[in-house]
Amino acid sequence: MAFLNGILALDRLLRRVPSIIEIWFLEFLAIVPLALAFGSWLDRLGLRGCPPAGFGVDGSSIGIALFGLAMSFFALRRIFRPKVAKIEWTPIHTVKGVAPVPIPVPQRLARVEYDVLSSHPSYAFVHLLTLPIPAVGLLATDSCATSFFPLFGMVGIALIAVLIILRLVSWYVLRLGRDEIGRQTPQGMTAGQLEWALAWQPMISMMVLISLCIGIPFAIVWLRVTLGYGT
Repeated sequence: MAFLNGILALDRLLRRVPSIIEIWFLEFLAIVPLALAFGSWLDRLGLRGCPPAGFGVDGSSIGIALFGLAMSFFALRRIFRPKVAKIEWTPIHTVKGVAPVPIPVPQRLARVEYDVLSSHPSYAFVHLLTLPIPAVGLLATDSCATSFFPLFGMVGIALIAVLIILRLVSWYVLRLGRDEIGRQTPQGMTAGQLEWALAWQPMISMMVLISLCIGIPFAIVWLRVTLGYGT
């Protein structure tokens, strides 16, 4: 029974993680294309004391910028229209039919339903997954041959900072999400408990899970190198 309770507790912790990853991916698709486009345009202006380089304002950079702006619209709509959304997920099992095309069969008995916050200040931590990309560009070799990469990094980090600030302003200054939490809080639970269950708990679970996925392989490699295995 204790093992079953542990499995159920783990399910409650991790079931909202896919929704957090979805939020990260949406904002990733907003930040990186805009950083690429504006970094190229700034590089074309010959900043950092280098001759003009980059692709300039051409069709490809405009298309990348428009895609980033479209993703930014959806990201900002989530930030400034926070709500408690009800998510339903039904696993799909494919079976081999008469035709060579597999037939999807929804497993309705295994359907999962849960609530998730569309925006919360804790979601700022998802940018830790995106931050290494512009940070590497910002720390690139300081030469005119690689002048685009520091500009890409600066724009990317600036966009991350803007999204974090807007998320904090929406929640703490405009009180958009906090009022929604107050309206959705069930009887017998405080707003702080609901906020912990819907936002902080899945965010911490996701960061711990990702840290384990990254840290365990690195620890194994470090032990192998330190102890001299495989040499």
